[in-house]
Amino acid sequence: MQRRADVPRLGSLGPSARAVVRTLLLAGPLSRAELARRLERSPASITKTTQPLVTSGLIREDVAQSAESRGRPGAPLVLQAALHRFIGVKVTADEVYAVRTDAAGQVEAAGHRRLPDVEESTVVAQILELVNELRGAGEIQALGVGLAGRMSRFDDTVRANPFLGWDQVPLARVLEQATGIPTVLSEDARALTAGVQWSGPGRGMSDLAVLTVGVGVGLGIVIEDRVLAGPSGRVGRIGHMRVADSGPACERGHRGCASAFLTTAAITQGIGVPRGRADLDLDGALALAADGDAVALRVFADAGHALGVLIAQLANTLGLPAVILAGDGLGMLAHGRPALDAALADHLDPHATRPTVVAFSSGFDEWARGAAVVACQWMLVDPPPHRTDPA
Repeated sequence: MQRRADVPRLGSLGPSARAVVRTLLLAGPLSRAELARRLERSPASITKTTQPLVTSGLIREDVAQSAESRGRPGAPLVLQAALHRFIGVKVTADEVYAVRTDAAGQVEAAGHRRLPDVEESTVVAQILELVNELRGAGEIQALGVGLAGRMSRFDDTVRANPFLGWDQVPLARVLEQATGIPTVLSEDARALTAGVQWSGPGRGMSDLAVLTVGVGVGLGIVIEDRVLAGPSGRVGRIGHMRVADSGPACERGHRGCASAFLTTAAITQGIGVPRGRADLDLDGALALAADGDAVALRVFADAGHALGVLIAQLANTLGLPAVILAGDGLGMLAHGRPALDAALADHLDPHATRPTVVAFSSGFDEWARGAAVVACQWMLVDPPPHRTDPA
């Protein structure tokens, strides 16, 4: 569904209208009275804000009203999410994944490209191919790119990416100049968290964490409906948090840190080196554990213990009611979940509430979807004024 010319772009809306749209995207259809309560505005103010949105077709009134509702105030307002299209990209050291979504994060199309190398020109060329493939005939309102590094919530520069070897690369500017689409960057775990909150297993939750394991250990945090980034974009740096007094050392020489137990490389080396198998991958490690290999079972138990300690620390420090586990290393839970549960119980403060722990199977398309959600959020939270429709 293409956006009509009389339906405004999300980034062109005023602050009050953007707040209404954000709330409808997070919570689903709401009456004017409920919008007023959630946004702490008067009903008259909400009516004034929403009427132009209804008139333009950006939102519509749901004709289905509850039996108790009388008149317009009880009619739920529904965002026409399909009128607004975004592209999200996830960049790894080997591939580029991209999706086109609507404003609600629902995927309409997807694609990926392998990276023969990680030169800037190569990565940019592959992203551009995917954008051209996915954009179609309709307008793309923003492009979001998620990748590892020290980016803020809405950034324009790749900072300290360990897998590409990039630092201070103005990727958003390069892509925007080539595509004509407003472009924003975000740290990849934080982007995944945005997608999980917007329309994934975190939908409806105001407070949660997304903890990722795989090539690295990542963390995204949502507090009071907001994905946290912090003043320097470094919220969630837990990869080298100490989780044990002894144990293996990570690649930086930290003994007993989370990365020393939880990364895919730590697990496969911990199992493969004693077996003389330098080529062991995670699937092979899982197969050994399934066959009862003592070394494999111990390594997975240690990984589960480390994950349980991290979850307990999040619950103790932030009081989060839910932790969603994601990443391509989640297979470790097949043998590490009992140790995770035991460590969580052992390290949880006596007065803390045990969080709900949910495993979320998330391929890289899901990470790209999160980047598209970041692009939409950017337009609704901090749109660049020179790139939007005139007021």
